[in-house]
Amino acid sequence: MPVKHIPETIWRRVEKELVKAVVATQQPVKESEILELLLRKGLESVKEADYKTLGVKQG
Repeated sequence: MPVKHIPETIWRRVEKELVKAVVATQQPVKESEILELLLRKGLESVKEADYKTLGVKQG
């Protein structure tokens, strides 16, 4: 798996979601599993206009 820098504030949110997942499922959940879920859900909801907030030039 590629390693990328994740800002501390965002990583804390990921950890909170991991705890929620463990409580909801009553089972251990791997960090990689929650990251994949969050990325998939995020990718489903990203709109073209969101890229403009990043300053990404479309070409």
